[in-house]
Amino acid sequence: MQSTFEDLARAAEDHYLQPTEMNSFKQQVDALQDRLTVYEAIRDHELVIFQTIADQLHKEPASNSPSDIEKVLTHWIAVLRYSAMAMLMDQPEVLTDQLGWLTDVVSGDEYLSLHQHISELLHQCLHSVLAEDQIMLIEPFLQPVDAALFSEDSNRELVVLG
Repeated sequence: MQSTFEDLARAAEDHYLQPTEMNSFKQQVDALQDRLTVYEAIRDHELVIFQTIADQLHKEPASNSPSDIEKVLTHWIAVLRYSAMAMLMDQPEVLTDQLGWLTDVVSGDEYLSLHQHISELLHQCLHSVLAEDQIMLIEPFLQPVDAALFSEDSNRELVVLG
């Protein structure tokens, strides 16, 4: 997927950007700033988010060992980081490329219910640290992960639509 920035740069090879192109460029810059703000908020709150999730899991009746919880939390830290980077770059295919391994790891995984529970807790934590308009920017990158991991389809794979 090619970015609008690249399209505009190519258009400017033989002429200065026209007013409509400049407006498009300004919109892209504004959108990038919004995505950067969300990315920074996620980065800055990552420890709090995952500590909250870990604390919640440890309060619940122990169906998984601490080492199992740590292993699955590590997967979800990667999911959030890759999702945030794909959102920042506005390139959903980056997420597909980076998280292709996850469907294999979770497929038939004895920890599937733990993965689901962590996903739910992650969404709750994100809602507590991000504004609603920020949630709307990151959710499109998290929803396909949930769909790929938790669908009933045995041929599930991570596909992110841009």
